Amino acid sequence: MQCRPAVLVTIALCLLVPSVFLAGCDSAPVRLQENGSVRILSSPAGAEIYLDSEYRGTTPATVTAVPAGNHTLEIRKNGYDRWSAPVTVRAGSMLDVSATLVAIPATAMPVTYATAPVPTPKRGVPEIYIDGYWSYPQGISGSTASPVPLLVHTEGFNVGDADAREVTVSANLYYTGHEICWKTVYLGTIRAGGHVTTDTMISCPLPSSLNSGDLIIRFENGVVSL
Repeated sequence: MQCRPAVLVTIALCLLVPSVFLAGCDSAPVRLQENGSVRILSSPAGAEIYLDSEYRGTTPATVTAVPAGNHTLEIRKNGYDRWSAPVTVRAGSMLDVSATLVAIPATAMPVTYATAPVPTPKRGVPEIYIDGYWSYPQGISGSTASPVPLLVHTEGFNVGDADAREVTVSANLYYTGHEICWKTVYLGTIRAGGHVTTDTMISCPLPSSLNSGDLIIRFENGVVSL
């Protein structure tokens, strides 16, 4: 009769020890953090951030929830060369990146274009044709400032039989096929058979490698109110 309590204690211990080990086996393993962050600064600030070609805001900024691994970081700002570099993000870590942007140098080479011939007029409606050229303002030629101030000379012709009450047009400057600056030009009223000219200032970042045929001015998106 004295041995029965000892037997019960032994049985209880035998049941308790396996249960402790089994409980440890059933618990889920702790998952490692798989994302990191990238803190980005640029000089000058306010540049656009693209991570793997996806827009992620403007500098200065911290991009979070970035999958660990290799990525491509690109910084863009109008008037500056694009900055690009490969980056490696580590899980649970913050990567600091600082980018110094290089301004596109200005040019001092004016480009002019001859006025296109006026086509045969149509009857009953205003027929508006826009032409012109750009040049440097007096005393500005050769300036190394960026952006460069330019003077856009615009001419509007109404070869129709009806007045155009209000005429506006967008003067766009293209370099190697890409638009680099633009300005809305207001020509006002152009009477039937009339002709209006105006000069408009525009600021434009011009590359130092510019040649005569590289910069093209186009007058687009004209709006005519009757």
